[in-house]
Amino acid sequence: MRPDLTTLKLFLAVVEEHSIAKAAGREHITAPAISKRITELETALNVQLFDRHPKGIRPTAAGEALAADVRSIFAILDRAENKLSEYAGGHRGLIRIHANPSGLSGALPVALREYLDTHPLVGIQLEEKHSVDVVRAVTEGEADIGICAPHTPAEGLTLRPYQAIRLVLITPQDHALAKRKTISLAEAAAHDFVSLSDSSSIGNLVLRVAAEQGVALKHRLQVDGFDGLRRMVEAGLGLAVLPEHCALPYSKAMAFHCIRLNDSWARYRLNICTRDPQTLSMAARLLLNHLKSGSQTR
Repeated sequence: MRPDLTTLKLFLAVVEEHSIAKAAGREHITAPAISKRITELETALNVQLFDRHPKGIRPTAAGEALAADVRSIFAILDRAENKLSEYAGGHRGLIRIHANPSGLSGALPVALREYLDTHPLVGIQLEEKHSVDVVRAVTEGEADIGICAPHTPAEGLTLRPYQAIRLVLITPQDHALAKRKTISLAEAAAHDFVSLSDSSSIGNLVLRVAAEQGVALKHRLQVDGFDGLRRMVEAGLGLAVLPEHCALPYSKAMAFHCIRLNDSWARYRLNICTRDPQTLSMAARLLLNHLKSGSQTR
């Protein structure tokens, strides 16, 4: 039979106090109770742990060896307890975040830096996904926090408004529309377009709006990501729709022009999506609160 932690703790008290009576006072237990525990421990281990004499009690060589191991056991348990308290308090943990391209390249990087500056023991796994895949990952428990487009179906999830998005039309610098400050999608429809793939929330939004307005867009080619879209416009292959914060910082270096879309649908907020927040780790809940507070100023 393996000794329990209480017995080991009492054994160590006797070793350190060199007295059953003193150990009993220290541990708030009666001396006979400690004596019984020590006797049972020696019987279970089939070894004498103490030499008893009129002036006190001293551990044998076996007792000293056991005491060293017991100190190691309690040191490990103390470290484990401290680590678990860090998890419970949100100071340590792992948070899985899936974000669509608009969310990943927007306010999120700054928000994560702010959070990690005050929670250095928290790890974050961040993946870029299309909005439908973000929702699926959160629903199925593959992600703790998701950032997705507002028109993405997310049944059963908790949604909170996050970063404001403004869509722009990007054109090659020498394009006929390049000097415009604002424009509607219908006005731009006469020109060739480079579009995002069908799995992209922005690509689907543009197609849906065009259909609702009875506008036929001329899609010259289709790409899967923002970087490819910017490069195709830079090469003069057509116009494209992108979030302003994903276009404007690249415009000078990549020689394209940004025109704000003045359609009402071109301004919206991304959503933060989670399962029931009470099922999240404390670290994830603290990050969620940080994202929510930051979204009020953006």
